[in-house]
Amino acid sequence: MSEARFFSLRGIAAWRRGARMHLTADDEGLTIVRRDVYRPSRRDEADHPRLVRPVADAAADASGRWFLLDGAAGVWKADMVSGHTESLLAPGHGWFTRAASIAVLSDMWAAADPDSSPTLALLSSDNAQVLWAKSDWNGETFRSLAVAADGKDRMVVLAAFETAEGGIVGRLLRFKASGEPAGALDVTFPDPLSEAEEDGSVAPALRPRRFELSLANGGAGWLLDRDAATAMPFDFDASDSPAAFLPLPPEATPARAVLAAPDGSAWIVRAADAGGGRMLLRLGRDALVEPIGEAGYGGADRLQRGHGDRLYVWDNDEASVTTLRARPETAVWEPFRRRMGVWLGGSLDSTTTETEWHKLVVDAAGEPDTQVRIRYYASDRMAVAAGGQLIPDLDRYIADAAIEPEAKLSTLRDIWSEPIVDPKDALLLGARGRYLWLYIELIGSEANAPTVRGVQAHFPRRSYVNDLPALYQQDRKSKDFLDRFLGMFQTMMEETDRNIADVPRSFDPEASSGGSLRWLLTWIGLREDDHWTDDQLRRLLKAAPRIYKLRGTRIALEALIEIYTGERPIIMEYDQLRTLKEHAELGDVAEKLYATDSNGFNVLVKPEHADTETKRATLQHLIDSCKPAFATAKLIVLQPWVYMDLHSYLGLNTVLSEPTLLTLDGRSSMPHHTITIDVGQDNRVGQHTRLELDSRLE
Repeated sequence: MSEARFFSLRGIAAWRRGARMHLTADDEGLTIVRRDVYRPSRRDEADHPRLVRPVADAAADASGRWFLLDGAAGVWKADMVSGHTESLLAPGHGWFTRAASIAVLSDMWAAADPDSSPTLALLSSDNAQVLWAKSDWNGETFRSLAVAADGKDRMVVLAAFETAEGGIVGRLLRFKASGEPAGALDVTFPDPLSEAEEDGSVAPALRPRRFELSLANGGAGWLLDRDAATAMPFDFDASDSPAAFLPLPPEATPARAVLAAPDGSAWIVRAADAGGGRMLLRLGRDALVEPIGEAGYGGADRLQRGHGDRLYVWDNDEASVTTLRARPETAVWEPFRRRMGVWLGGSLDSTTTETEWHKLVVDAAGEPDTQVRIRYYASDRMAVAAGGQLIPDLDRYIADAAIEPEAKLSTLRDIWSEPIVDPKDALLLGARGRYLWLYIELIGSEANAPTVRGVQAHFPRRSYVNDLPALYQQDRKSKDFLDRFLGMFQTMMEETDRNIADVPRSFDPEASSGGSLRWLLTWIGLREDDHWTDDQLRRLLKAAPRIYKLRGTRIALEALIEIYTGERPIIMEYDQLRTLKEHAELGDVAEKLYATDSNGFNVLVKPEHADTETKRATLQHLIDSCKPAFATAKLIVLQPWVYMDLHSYLGLNTVLSEPTLLTLDGRSSMPHHTITIDVGQDNRVGQHTRLELDSRLE
């Protein structure tokens, strides 16, 4: 048996004993940082012969239906997935023009038009009926420049108010779905504005499509000024102080669409470069920009959130929507512009000077397009000369978070050995010293990243060459070759020794998992299938001696099924059904529902415990393996409804509840316990007269 000693690096505590650079660590191992990146997944187009292009504006509701304002001010509803487009409001309605912008609430939508009076209208999503319209705020007349909603019951309008001097001031107005004011914030426009320019043209702030609003849940949101290349975060709930515009960094311009994110940042679609595509960026309140994906090709007039991780980019000219989906990708380490990460470990102390380190055993997983490289350095001292300077304590230098990672790697680059690429079991050549340091570099691809689950550093050097006659150790070159050649067999033998030493663990259900657990079950004559969980198998093994002793009894069968389903089943034997069978009226029903012969019994389970054919087959196998040989068993899966002459068990598939009235409001479904009545018609002769329900005799 080998008496090799080794340090084992495994688990989150071990990876904390060093400097992680662009890596994440947990008990599963060490891997490169990954992040969600948005990529186009599909493109759909609204198509109808009467739809006037280009579309003026568009907005989506929570279910993914789009409301389109076309070039003639007609409004359409479009389901992009099915391709169905229908008219909601025909042109010529008179409420707003094609200069309007629209936003969608829960079951309503709003139109804000600077050129119409009223300037703001809220309409029903079903039939475009106008619910209310406004042109004033607390008695002051305003013009709506943009509108946004949170998809629920609040909306925000960018409003322009005329001053007594003929200028224009801006405010963000928040409305409830009922039309009641809910707050206001002052907005300082980037340049002084008046109703009209000196040449008679429309003031820049009043030109359609200059501003776009986006509102997150609550009172926070963003206002994008496309012409001035600025953006303004705001929060009604945090402060009433005036909000200020932030100049967009060059890498975020020209910005075409904005979406307020839940964390307070903004997602921006940057227009396509020449020959390139649109980019999706995250803009923080500190004006820092981070790329988070691609947004396809074409124009970008609206950015909307969809179900789950979906984002929608709307193009007015093409009347099309591009769906973006987030997928995890290996992140790029910006200083090196590569998808990589580095771990510099603290010293491994053998406690003996001149220790000759033997080998590394690495447990790693990766794809063909990934790589793991390991370098090492050994010394009897903590001090090291590197990068033209003397580092008195290498451990302290590695752990110093104040030193930039790239500077740290550059300083120490000359002390490391040549890299060992994708090692499994690698000899450490020339590693002599009390301390050993490891440099682990992980290289990934866009889709994949390697994971280092554990590393063992073996010492001191113990080679099979030492067991050979001295003749084989005299020549240095031949000894080195023989050392590496025999190292393959030494690894195999040491692994066999470890497996033999670990045999007792294979008999412990708490220490075993996977195949070992399934192998243990065969020792007690039980069979399982792959869909059993390890926890279920452990409970089964612990209870197996008791179940085996009572095999063929009701107690054993109940215990076995409870382990599999988590709940004790109902077992009905012949004696419990005899009275029912002998009843003149119920005998036929009993024959149909149960096994009623004297050597039979019934096992009743809830529907969720046998909702697949696999689960049903497993339950039947458990019953057959535990029942008496002469007995017949019937597995009965209860159904989640109540019918006369079928299985109905209170608390299992039947509940008692109060009936509820049916309300038809477009947002309700009819449950099984709903009754339909005429409200207010109770206790009326010829209408509702039901004794003990809504009437009684006195």
